[in-house]
Amino acid sequence: MEKIIWLIGNNKNDMIKAQRSINSTGSMRAMCLLSFGAVQRAIPEGDNTSRFSAPSLIILDYEMSVLEDYVILSFLKRQQALAGVPLFFMARERNSEIDEECYSKGATVVLIKPFSKSGILRIERTAWQHEVTKNYEKMLQKQASELQAAKEIMHLNKQLQSRNELLCQIFGRYFSDKLLEVILERPEGAAIGGEKREVTVLMTDLRGFTSLAEKLNSGAVTDLLNYYFSKMAEIVNLFHGTIIEFLGDAVLAVFGAPVPLEKQSEEAIAAAITMQNAMGDVNGYCNKNGYPTLEMGIGVHKGDAFVGNVGSENMMRYNVIGRIVNECSRIQSYSVGGQILVSEDTLKNISIEVDVQNRMDINAKGVHKPISVCDVSGIHGEYEYSVENVVFDVLYPCEEWVVFNLYLIEGKQISEQSVIARLQQFSLKRAVVEMIDINKNIDVYSDVEIFAAGKEGKAMFTGVYAKVIDVDNNFLTLHFTHVNTGFEQFAQRFL
Repeated sequence: MEKIIWLIGNNKNDMIKAQRSINSTGSMRAMCLLSFGAVQRAIPEGDNTSRFSAPSLIILDYEMSVLEDYVILSFLKRQQALAGVPLFFMARERNSEIDEECYSKGATVVLIKPFSKSGILRIERTAWQHEVTKNYEKMLQKQASELQAAKEIMHLNKQLQSRNELLCQIFGRYFSDKLLEVILERPEGAAIGGEKREVTVLMTDLRGFTSLAEKLNSGAVTDLLNYYFSKMAEIVNLFHGTIIEFLGDAVLAVFGAPVPLEKQSEEAIAAAITMQNAMGDVNGYCNKNGYPTLEMGIGVHKGDAFVGNVGSENMMRYNVIGRIVNECSRIQSYSVGGQILVSEDTLKNISIEVDVQNRMDINAKGVHKPISVCDVSGIHGEYEYSVENVVFDVLYPCEEWVVFNLYLIEGKQISEQSVIARLQQFSLKRAVVEMIDINKNIDVYSDVEIFAAGKEGKAMFTGVYAKVIDVDNNFLTLHFTHVNTGFEQFAQRFL
């Protein structure tokens, strides 16, 4: 049976294109309504409504609706004959504000015009589902007098319909049309299982967020993380990646699955740079709401991994599993705020130029040989992106005698012997110290705990953690990864 689709909008060219796309399927017939008057005439009055054939789906033009203050939408919602008909919005562009507005008006899906192949598929599937549901409800109504369970079945059917609408909303917000096309066209995608594939993994983490969160109430923490995650998810989606999960205050994303990407490494690096630059907006939001300033480290790694659905028949999720995930986590842990560390394996087959500030080898747990990584600050070619916050804050000289006792951290073990160094310069983020014992060595990217004392040995602060980001003869540059109230009081005294 041919399904009727109402297209409501005032741009004649857009409407004709949309009508042709829908009619080309052969299973649907699009009906264009170019004004409020046309919509009114399409709905019969009085007793004629009993013979009225309601559309299987209504698609409303977003730009026209905003311009006319949703007059047509209000009219449609008052029509009993259209109750339950699914509503889509079509817009020239999508962003989080437009999506939120459309969903708040009752839309289940927001489509970009002109419609893509996956957009047409979603229209056809939704119209088909509505007709099936409508026919099923008619059958249940007919049997209601004979079956006591009919009411319960109808109730369950409505619950199922609500859940389907919710899933459409979630998919529409967080997945690209390409990914939705894979999900809709491959029913086996809902089964447990997967495949081994070469992918690029990206992992982020907010530096010192646990201690910062202790200063905020639960509502503030939730609000801050939601804003941060929405920014990061939007960028990952923009560069055709897939968010695997949010781990506390960290993000795990994969590029090259489930949709193959020809330039997965380039897309991942471009996404990482854009995510670092987006921290300016995140911290602007923090300043506006009285939250502490945040810093983020990022690791990017490429290799073979298992990608697919894991779990049970009752509960499962799409995941990426393999050594490269653990190695990427290790790479990310070596990064400091504002930094992107990318493995050499990721950069091997990239054909475009990448800006590299530094190279190093790191040791990952369970891996026999070190992993070579690069500090990446830019990517050229078709992207031309660079990290905007590579300039650190200003360092101020420390005139007093302040000793930093540096205790090396390996794994979860803190060394008993310290490396003694004198503080030369520092800020709220970094410090430059001169090692007094020239016979001891500290490698770049080592983690240390700091015990600071004055000239007479009086403690100034302890329990502060930092990462060594540069070694120049006897001078070390430290990037603080965790500070406390004692450090803040110390900083206020000197800065």
